[in-house]
Amino acid sequence: MATAFTLNPTESQAFAPSDLKQQFKKFTSNLPESNLFFADSNWNKTKNKQWQVKCSQSNIQYINENAGGDVTSKGDLSLEISGYKIKFVKSNKKSAGGGSGAADAKTTRMQELGSAWIIRRAIKDNIKYTDWQSIRQDPKYQELVDIYPAVDEDAEWLQGYFAQQKKMLEEFSSVSFDEFNREGGFMDYISGLVSSKYGIAQKDTWNPADIWLVKNEAKVIADIEKATNGSSATQSIMELNAIMRKMFQSRRLVGISLKKISGKVAKYEEFNVSKATLPEDFTFDVSSMKVDLSFNGNEFGTQDARVVVVGKGVEYNFQIKGNDSSKFSNLKFEPTQKGAAAARVGKAPVDMVGKLMAENGMKFVNNHNNYPKTVKEFAAKKNDFKKKFTKLKTSKVDTGVTAEKSFIENIEKGLNSNKPHVATAKLMEIDFLYSLVSLTAKKRDAFMTDMVFIAAKKGKRFGPFGKLY
Repeated sequence: MATAFTLNPTESQAFAPSDLKQQFKKFTSNLPESNLFFADSNWNKTKNKQWQVKCSQSNIQYINENAGGDVTSKGDLSLEISGYKIKFVKSNKKSAGGGSGAADAKTTRMQELGSAWIIRRAIKDNIKYTDWQSIRQDPKYQELVDIYPAVDEDAEWLQGYFAQQKKMLEEFSSVSFDEFNREGGFMDYISGLVSSKYGIAQKDTWNPADIWLVKNEAKVIADIEKATNGSSATQSIMELNAIMRKMFQSRRLVGISLKKISGKVAKYEEFNVSKATLPEDFTFDVSSMKVDLSFNGNEFGTQDARVVVVGKGVEYNFQIKGNDSSKFSNLKFEPTQKGAAAARVGKAPVDMVGKLMAENGMKFVNNHNNYPKTVKEFAAKKNDFKKKFTKLKTSKVDTGVTAEKSFIENIEKGLNSNKPHVATAKLMEIDFLYSLVSLTAKKRDAFMTDMVFIAAKKGKRFGPFGKLY
């Protein structure tokens, strides 16, 4: 089985075999660059096969200092712990998870430009790849390396690009596109239009397409201008969606949202393109809720809270956590569909979440400045959070602790730790879940159904796009 470097430190600690888990967690916690750590999720967990981990030089140095061993001249580190062989391979790869920060944004840009390149080669240039290795035999392969240098050392991304182009050929091999645009051109045009005419500052909150496949760009733009010519007071975003939906259906303009490939075979799904993909009457039921308030060593067991919803054979698991895992920040709400764990659905736009909460009479305000950041500040609000903790317990929310005393002690320990932002995020998560369980069951299910729709950018208020994942 091919390696798949997808596990972050917390995920890899949970993935480790039980007789390795404690020691592995000991020397992979509190890494200097936790977003630059990628463990192989396809390891078979046996002692006769080495577990490989790609991470930055500073992470390898940290692990070496805590676990012992010898770093090679290449910067790699091999360890044997409880009979398991683990190799930490030095890599310059940046975070593939699309997290916050300039480095992640820069890497995401390169990855998406790489996707546009591989899709253009397949559809426009009619290049046929037999497998992911054959991409390296492409006479123009150096162009891809120039776009995204890390791809040359990481088979996982070449495998992903191969899967992407294969699926896109299945969907669009009979279509002639002129442009495969990630920035500039149509992307700049449509982003500017929705901002100036409809007041949508962030294009992705309306249409999450990362690249555009365009046939006769000048004519497409002219037709959109004609269809939307009028004052914004008399026109809504629905009219723009309608003309773009027709263009999508006729394959003149196709927006593609790129997600990390969820397996060896890429999947493709269209949203807001036809009535069949606009199930406005679809509803979900809240299946379970969790906020882990347990404390392991010197930190919380997890940074997030979870709300799982199910409906008609479909399950979404919402991860609710700080938008920046390294500092005080507001919460983000991001669901993953069951069966596609590597590809998240997308973040629910924060402004829409706020409006949705207000419409449902929820008191939660997503502003970290309103929450305690020190033990002294927490003391002033302790009784309020005791009441909310009790409400979560009686509402069958899994909190990871049974006693109120343990909850208070863990929050105080978290606020006194070197990661007080995690404790503050926990208080925000408690407050959000408290607002959620305070709704009637019917309103709670309706609220979370709307959360799925706005996270997936699904419904008449959103633009048409295809999701490649």
